[in-house]
Amino acid sequence: MRLGNTCLALGLWLCFNVILPLEFVRAASILAVFPYRLPQLFQVVRPLMKALTHRGHKITMITPLGMFEDIDGVRHIRVPMLNTHMNDMIESDKFQDFFSDKWSEGSLVSTVFHNISYAVLSNNEVQMMLQDRSQHFDMVLLEAGHMDALYGLAEFYNATLMGLCSVRINWNLDYLAGNPAPSILEPISPMGFSRENSFLSRLHNWIYISEERMLEYLVIRPSQQRILKKFFGYSAQQMDELRSRISFFLINNHFSMGRVRANVPNIIEIAGIHLSEPPAPCNKDLQRFLDDADDGVIYISMGNELIVKYLPESLQSTLLHSFSQLRQRVVWKTGDTTTFNQTGNIYRISQAPQRTILSHPNVRLFITNGGQLSLIEAIDSGVPMLGLPFFFDQFSNMHRMQLAGTAKVLDLKSLSSDLLTNTILELIDNPKYSQSAKVRARQFRDRPTRPLDTAVWWTEYALRHPDVSHTRLNQDEIPLMRYYRMDSLLSMGLRFGIATISVIWIISWSSCKIIKRIRQAPKKKEIVLVHINTPLNINPIT
Repeated sequence: MRLGNTCLALGLWLCFNVILPLEFVRAASILAVFPYRLPQLFQVVRPLMKALTHRGHKITMITPLGMFEDIDGVRHIRVPMLNTHMNDMIESDKFQDFFSDKWSEGSLVSTVFHNISYAVLSNNEVQMMLQDRSQHFDMVLLEAGHMDALYGLAEFYNATLMGLCSVRINWNLDYLAGNPAPSILEPISPMGFSRENSFLSRLHNWIYISEERMLEYLVIRPSQQRILKKFFGYSAQQMDELRSRISFFLINNHFSMGRVRANVPNIIEIAGIHLSEPPAPCNKDLQRFLDDADDGVIYISMGNELIVKYLPESLQSTLLHSFSQLRQRVVWKTGDTTTFNQTGNIYRISQAPQRTILSHPNVRLFITNGGQLSLIEAIDSGVPMLGLPFFFDQFSNMHRMQLAGTAKVLDLKSLSSDLLTNTILELIDNPKYSQSAKVRARQFRDRPTRPLDTAVWWTEYALRHPDVSHTRLNQDEIPLMRYYRMDSLLSMGLRFGIATISVIWIISWSSCKIIKRIRQAPKKKEIVLVHINTPLNINPIT
């Protein structure tokens, strides 16, 4: 009898400890909005969507047309207008001036954000979903930043709002996350941003980010407000409230990737989440080319957006001339199916299994434009890098790697064949770069949980706790004087000012006394001399 009661108690204990946690994480309905037509974004999003689906959550995804294959168990809403806007932007005259200066870039980007938000909310299938009163969502998960009109979906469905950043964080996302650190190191666009530590450089960066804030407040946000009012009828005040309701941010970053930054608890670093999916294998020819490279292999890829035919011919000639002088073999991802497969020591390939190549033991160097996912894969594989950044976050990405000692960065505007060759040889022959890259790889991989598990856990945490005000700094609750410790600064400044003014007054008073005495002394002497030298007026006695 006692044995039976013991077994029953043990069984109940196991049930409560195993079943209850699973019931506590109830299946939720999640609306995921990822309108960017960028392949690297969906490499981050896809594993998260699969994992949440396997956990029993119902996912509805709004994406561009044909961006990637359908995910089993996910309802897909494709928006063809996102593809049309992207093609029109690339073919427009503005895109030709995209790299000319910061203001041209800002003008184009603001137009892109407006078109994206409008295309999503005006889509027929999205409108049918909004008009379906039986439709309900517990969470709206989206690529956060500059598309404030889409935050209206969370208010419309009374859902938890959660953000994902596939590239890198910036000052705008810091403020959205309730992390208003007075930083001058996180611009939205690094074009023209100074990376020096001098006072003038910091002053320049402060002005630079102030200009970005003006662009955000005066151009981007009013445009989004008009769209929000058109489709939802929400006011500007409601949009400000929605901006402060974002619960968590999943950031495709990790502190081991360069500069350490301060985060509030709702900024979750998940860099490497796309590494959870199996890498693509090499074909037989490429595998043989890698295996037989006695002097090592150099892998070059300028990302998915920039294929060889869009590169200037002068740059292609510089690259080819430099590669032909090397004893190492070169695998070049061109993105162009019309090029020859192999010429001498150069193996050209349209779409390369990048992760598999970087993990090969013969790979000595990765030449990259500095995209975030390429950076993560090189760090994970422990391969040194040579950065040839083109635009946007690539400059800051490679700059951080250069400071970490795992890369060198060259300016494309002043690139020459000799400079490129010498830099490649230095990165390969100097062991400090490979050693630093291996140390960085160990630091990147050493975590308590996998990035994917971390992302899933915090997503479900946001579902369990819709009110996450305890994870963010609310500026309304922290006065400006207190947040920046201005009370202490003013007190110290007042004491210092009184002491300084007193010292200056004493010095000035003493100086005036001394000067007055010096000026008076010669005047007395002059009077005496005049008195002595004055002839006596004596009348002669007649």
